[in-house]
Amino acid sequence: MAKARKQKTEGGAGGGGATVLHQKLCLSIDMEKQLIYGYTEIKVLLAENDTFALHADSMTIRNILVDGEAAEFEYSPHWKNVDGQPSWLSVSCPKTAADAACSAYISSLSGESVPNLIISSERSVKSTTELPEGENGEHHEENGGNSVKFSDDKAVKICNGSAEGNDKEEEKENKEEDEKENGKEEKTEMETEDKEREKDKDKETEEGKEKETQKEKEKEREENEEEKEKKDVSENEKDKENEMQIENEKVKNTKLVRVDYILEKAETGVHFVNNVLHSNSQIRRAHCWFPCIDSATQRCPFDLEFTVSSDLVAVSNGDLLYQVLSKEDPPRKTYVYKLNTPVSAQWISLVVGPFEVLPDKNGTSVSHMCLSPTLSKLENTISFFHDAYSCYEDYLAAPFPFGLYKQIFLPSEMVVSPTSFGASTCIFSADILNDEKVIDQIIGTRIKLAYALARQWFGVYTSAEEPNDEWLLDGLAGFLTDLFIKRYLGNNEARYRRFKANCTVCQFDVSGATGLGSPAASTDLYGTQTFGSYGKIRSLKAVAVLQTLEKQMGPDFFRKILQMVSASTRASRTLSTKEFRHLANKIGNLERPFLKEFFPRWIESCGCPIMRLGISYSKRRNMVELAVSRGCTAKAEPGSDSHMDGDIQEGATGWPGMMSVRVHETDGVYDHPILPLAGEALQVVELQCHSKVAAKRFQKTKKGSKPDGSDDNVDASTQENRMSMDAPLLWIRVDPEMEYLAEIHFHQPIQMWINQLEKDKDVISQSQAIAVLEKLPQLSFAVINALNNFLNDTKAFWRVRVEAAYALAVTASEDTDLAGLLHLVKFYKSRRFDADIGLPRPNDFHDIPEYFVLEAIPHAVALVRSSDKSSPRQAIEFILQLLKYNDNNGNVYSDAYWLAAMVQAIGEVEFGQQGIGLLSSLLKRIDRLLQFDNFMPGYNGVLTVSCIRALARIAERVSSSICLERICELISPFRNMDKPWKVRIEASRVLLDLELHHKGLDAALLLFLKYADEEKSLRGGTKLAVHVLRICQANIESNLTDQIKLPTLVGLLHLLGSKKSYNNVLLRHNVFCILQIAAGRPPTLYGVPKFSAPSPLVQEISIDQHTKADSSVPQLSRPQEPSTSTPSVREVLPTTGPSKEADNISNCSERRNVVKIRVRRAASSSKADGAASSVSKADGADNRVHSHGGRNENEVGPCSSMSVDAPMVGAPNEPLNTSNHIEEQNSCHDRESRMSASVSNAKQMDTHEVSKELQCTADSRLDGADSRLDAVKDQFSPAINVQESVDKPSSQLEGVSTSYVGTQAPESVNGLDSKEKKRKDKKDKKRNRDEKRDKKDDPEYLEKKRLKKEKKRMEKELARKQKEGARLPSQQEIVKPSDSQGTLAATPPAPEQSAEPQVSNKDAAAVDIARTPPTKKIKIRFKPLKKIN
Repeated sequence: MAKARKQKTEGGAGGGGATVLHQKLCLSIDMEKQLIYGYTEIKVLLAENDTFALHADSMTIRNILVDGEAAEFEYSPHWKNVDGQPSWLSVSCPKTAADAACSAYISSLSGESVPNLIISSERSVKSTTELPEGENGEHHEENGGNSVKFSDDKAVKICNGSAEGNDKEEEKENKEEDEKENGKEEKTEMETEDKEREKDKDKETEEGKEKETQKEKEKEREENEEEKEKKDVSENEKDKENEMQIENEKVKNTKLVRVDYILEKAETGVHFVNNVLHSNSQIRRAHCWFPCIDSATQRCPFDLEFTVSSDLVAVSNGDLLYQVLSKEDPPRKTYVYKLNTPVSAQWISLVVGPFEVLPDKNGTSVSHMCLSPTLSKLENTISFFHDAYSCYEDYLAAPFPFGLYKQIFLPSEMVVSPTSFGASTCIFSADILNDEKVIDQIIGTRIKLAYALARQWFGVYTSAEEPNDEWLLDGLAGFLTDLFIKRYLGNNEARYRRFKANCTVCQFDVSGATGLGSPAASTDLYGTQTFGSYGKIRSLKAVAVLQTLEKQMGPDFFRKILQMVSASTRASRTLSTKEFRHLANKIGNLERPFLKEFFPRWIESCGCPIMRLGISYSKRRNMVELAVSRGCTAKAEPGSDSHMDGDIQEGATGWPGMMSVRVHETDGVYDHPILPLAGEALQVVELQCHSKVAAKRFQKTKKGSKPDGSDDNVDASTQENRMSMDAPLLWIRVDPEMEYLAEIHFHQPIQMWINQLEKDKDVISQSQAIAVLEKLPQLSFAVINALNNFLNDTKAFWRVRVEAAYALAVTASEDTDLAGLLHLVKFYKSRRFDADIGLPRPNDFHDIPEYFVLEAIPHAVALVRSSDKSSPRQAIEFILQLLKYNDNNGNVYSDAYWLAAMVQAIGEVEFGQQGIGLLSSLLKRIDRLLQFDNFMPGYNGVLTVSCIRALARIAERVSSSICLERICELISPFRNMDKPWKVRIEASRVLLDLELHHKGLDAALLLFLKYADEEKSLRGGTKLAVHVLRICQANIESNLTDQIKLPTLVGLLHLLGSKKSYNNVLLRHNVFCILQIAAGRPPTLYGVPKFSAPSPLVQEISIDQHTKADSSVPQLSRPQEPSTSTPSVREVLPTTGPSKEADNISNCSERRNVVKIRVRRAASSSKADGAASSVSKADGADNRVHSHGGRNENEVGPCSSMSVDAPMVGAPNEPLNTSNHIEEQNSCHDRESRMSASVSNAKQMDTHEVSKELQCTADSRLDGADSRLDAVKDQFSPAINVQESVDKPSSQLEGVSTSYVGTQAPESVNGLDSKEKKRKDKKDKKRNRDEKRDKKDDPEYLEKKRLKKEKKRMEKELARKQKEGARLPSQQEIVKPSDSQGTLAATPPAPEQSAEPQVSNKDAAAVDIARTPPTKKIKIRFKPLKKIN
C-alpha cells in the first residue's frame, strides 16, 4: 500500500505566506440595480510576518478588520490598469505585432497572478475606515499602486484536511480535559495494583520456602515494569506539552480577517443578464466577485450565505442547510450553504434566478434546474442521469463526495463557456438539452453530462498538486466518461470514439505545446494550456495514456488505484504524477524500469510513434516477414535542447513496450506480441504461420505471362489478389486492441483489406479497411462492391456504415462509370422510396441507426465529382427531389436535423454546365425553408442556420453568376437582436466568410473587430474569434507580409488589451492566437520568452495527416550513411518522406533473394568522384527479429527480397537527384524464388548534365556498347585514360553509372581480380537474359530499345555517307581494347565534319570546356559497333 505523501509547502503561491483555514462569504444581491454587497471572513494562518495578501478586483473595498480591529491595507485593482494601454508605436508588421501581443499578454497574465490586496495586522488605522467610499478607494490606490510580491521561502503547510472544528480554543480545552481523565485512570490503576501485590504476599507466606526465590524474581520484574510505566507516562506528558505549545503558536498566528466590499454592475467573474445572475470562475476570475487567495494550491472549507428576492432561487456549493425568510418589505430570502470539503476558490460558484427545480426521480441526491421555457426538455434530457451516477459510484466504490449535486441549465447567450464546473455544481448551456422528438443530440448530450459528473471526483474533489499534474485529473475524468460510454452506449461507440480520438492526437501532437507534464507546456503558460485546440489535444492524449497504463497493468489493478485515490479516508485530497507512478508500481505491479521509461516518454515529452509496415510471405518456410519502420510525429524544433529531435532521433529513444500483431489465418487467429517500440528504427520481424496452403497442380505458363504466373496484361490488383490467395493469410492487424497511442500505416494486398472489411467484426478494423480502400489510386469493382455490401449490412455499426457511404462517394468517378453514386442512390431508394410511384415515402425514424445512415446519404451524394470536377446532374436532381417531396406527417420525431442535412448537402454541390440550370430551383427551396422556419421557428434554429450557411457556400462557388452584395443584404437581417442567438452568430460568421472571399483577409479582420464590439454576449464574441482564427489558419501565406495592414494589426492589439477581453479570457486568448497566426507562428504561448521579445517560431500544426507523417524534412543535419545492413520501407509504404526510408519490401507470396550493395569510395575526393559498387548476396546483413537461427542465403529455395538505395556519392551537403524503381526477376535457384534490387546512384553533375540511373539487371551488351561510345566521346579530354576505360567495359559494375573527373579513377577499377570479374560477368549475363525475357512486354522498355536501334541506324548511315563523300589523306581508327595502358592524345574534328551521334548535346557541351582549337581534320569510323553481340 502506498505511503501517504507529505504536502509540499506553497507559501509563495499566493497570500504572502499565509494559509487559508476557513472562509465565510455573506452577500446580498439586488437584481434591479445589479448590485452585490456584503463581506467575507477569512481565517488565515500567518507566516513569520504579520502582512499577508489577497486577490481582489472589480470591487470597492469599504473596510478591513483583523481580529475585530481596523487594519491598514493597500489595494491596486488590475482592471483599472487595463485602461492605460500602450500606443503600439513600435508595430510595423505582423511579426512586431505578434511580439507586442506576447509581451502584453504575458504581462497581463503574470500580473493577475500576483495578490493585489495587501493587509497589515500590526496596527490598526481608524482613519482609513472613516473616509467616504470614493475617497477610501482612491486613497488606497495611491498608497498601494505597486503590488507586493512575497518570496517562496516563507511557506506553510496547505490545509488539506476535512473541516474539523476550526476553533483552536475548544480543541485546547478538550485536550486538557482528556489529560485530567487520563491522570485519574492512572491513579486508580496504581491503587488496584498495590492491593493485588499485598494479596500475593499473604499467599506467598502461607506457601513454603521453596517459592521464596520465585517471589523475589517476580518482585524485581514488577518493579521494572513500574519504572517503565512511569517513564512512559512522563514521556507522553512531555509530548502533550509540545503539542500544546505548537497549538498555542498556531492560535497566536491565526487571524480572522473581515473584508467589507461592494460590486456595482459587475462584468467580470459574475454576470447579470436580465433577471439571472451567474458566476464563471475562469482562470483567476473568482477574486473578481469575492476577495480570496485565488490559487489552486490554497484549499479550505466554505460557509456561504446569499440573500436574494423571495421569488428567486440562489444555488451555490455544498449542502443547503436552511432558508430564512426576512420580514422586510418586500420580503427577502437567505440561502445558507456549507461546504465541508476543502476546495480552492475557483470552484466556488453562484447562480441566482427564477429556476424550476426538478429533483431526481431515482432518489439520488441530485437536483436539476432550468428556466421555465426549457423544463420539458430538461425532463427528457436527465432521464438517463441515474445510470451515470450509479456507474461511477459502483466503479469507484465510493459515494458522491459532496453530498448534493446540482445541475443548472442557462440560455446560451448568458453563459461564457458551454460548461462551467464548481464544487457540487455545474452550469451548462441550455443548447445541450434535447427534446424527446429530436434524435441527433441524444448521444452528445449524455456524454457531456457524464463528463461533468466525472470531473466532480477528479478535478474538484481530488485536485492536482501542481499545474504539471492537471493532465492526470483531466485524463481520469475522461477515463470515467469512456467507462460510462462503454456500459450504456455500447462497446462499439466507445472503441470508435477512442480510435478517432487517438488519430486526432497523432495528427496534432507535433510540438512541445502538447506535452502533458512538462513545465514549459503547463506551469509556464499561466493556465492557458487548457484553451483552444491544444487543450483538447492534451485532454485526449491524457485519456489515451491512462488507457495504455490500464492495459499494461490490467483493469482490476487500475480500478483499485482509482478507488484508493477517490476514497474519503485518504489523508490528502491532492494527486501528483509522482504519487500515481508510485501507485502504478505498488498496486499495478508495473516494473520500475518500465515506468522509468514510460512517464518521461509519454508525459514529459511530445510526439507519438509512427509505424510503417509491409509484409512478405515465404511459402517454402511458411513464414511472414514484417518490415517495420518507426518514426515520430513530433517535428524537430530549431535550436531546441530537447532530447526529442522529431523524426531524426526517434530510433535512438523509442517507446517502452511491445506492440502485438494479430494474424488472421485460414485455420484461426494468432497474436504475436513481438513488435518492439524501441531499438532500431528499421527492423524485420518474422512471424511463423500455423496454417498451410494446399498444394496446387502445376500449370504451364501461358505465352505473354511470367514464369511466376503473373501477367503484365492483367491489372496489378488482380495479381496482388492472386498472390494473397497463395498464402494462408486472410488479413493482418497491428495493435488490434489499441494498447498504444500510435499512428500506423500498414500495407497488405487489396484482397486482404477486403477480407478485413467483410469478415472482421471490430469497428476499428472496419474503419481502417475503409480508409485504405477509398485512397487506392486504381479502384476495382471488387473494392466498390465490398463498400456497397458493407453499407447495406444492417448488422454493422452505423458510424462505420456512414464512412462506407462517404467512401463510395469518393471512389465514384468516370473510370468506374460513377458506380459509387449509383450504389448510394439505389441504397437510399430501397429504404425510403415507394417502388410503385417512385417518390419518397413519409418519414419514419423509428430505426435510429438506419436514420443516421440515411441522413448522411444526401451529403455523400453531393460530394461526388465528375471528370470536370463538377457535381453530376443526377446527383443534384436526387437532392432536389428529396427536398421537394419531404413529408414528416405521422412521424413522432422531428425532421429539423434531417432537413438541415439536405440543405447542407446543397452547399457542397459544385455547379457545372449541366447542373447550373437547377440552381434556381434549389435557391427557391432554400428560400421557402427560411420563410417557413421564420414563421414557425423550429428546434434551436437548426434549419435557419443550415440555410444561411448553404447560401454563403453557393455564393462563393458561383460568385460570377450571383451578386455577393445581394447575398449579404439577404443575410444581414439575421444579425438582429430579435433573432435566436445561434442564428445571429451564424449570420455573423457567414458574413465574415463572404467578406474574406470578396475583399480579402484584411477586410474580414476589420469586419470582425466591428462585430466583436457590437456583440453583447460573451460566448458570442468567443465564437466569432474562434471562427476568425480558423480563417487565418487557412488563408495566411508565409511569403506574403502585406495580407494584414497596419491599422488592422493595431486594432487587434487594442482589442487584446481592452476591458472586453479582460472580462472574457477566452476572447482574449483567441485574439492573441490570431496575431500569432498572422506572423506565421503557432497559436500558443509555448516557447515564448516570458519578458522579452519572442523569436519567431517556425512550427505550425499540420492539418494534413499524411503531410505531417511524411514531413519531408531536409536531412542536412544527418546525411545518409552508406549502410546496407538495415533495410527500410519506402516503396511499399504510402509515404513521400525523406530519402532515408526509400527502400522497398515486396508483398508477393514468394520470398526473394536479399541483395546488398557495397560502395567503395575513390582514393581522392573531388566534386564528382566515382563510385565502384559490387553486388553480392547478403549473408544475414539485414536486421531481423525471429526465433530461428541464421539461414544460409545461398541455399536453394525461396527467400526474402528487399531493395536498397545506393548510398550518397560526392559531397553530402549538395542536392541529390535520386529515384527509385523496382525490377522483379526470377532467381536461378527456384521457380518460386524472385529477386529484385534497385540501385540509384546519386552523383554530382554539372548544370548541363542530367542524372543517370542504371539498374543491376541492365543489359550488359548495351552497357558494353555504351562504354565504347563513351570512350570515343571521352578521348577528346586529354586528362582521361581512354584505353583503360575501353579495356575494362565490365568496370561499370553491373550498371552502376560512374563519373570521373581529372586523372583519377576508382581503385576498384584497377584492382578487380580476373576470376571475380569473370564470375560477375557470368552472373550479369544471366540477369540480363532474365531481364530481357521479363521486359519484352514492357512498353517503356520497348520504346527505349526502339530508340536505341534507330540511333544506331542513324549512326551507321551517317558514317557511310561521310566515308563516301570525304577524301582525307589520313584516317584515325577507333581505339581497340588492349592490355597495355597508355594515353591517347587526339584533336577534335572540325565542327562541320564531326560525327558524334552517340554523344548528347549536354555531354558535348560539357566536353567543349577541355577542347583546343583544331589543327587537323579527323574522321571517325564506327566499325566496332557492327561486331557487338
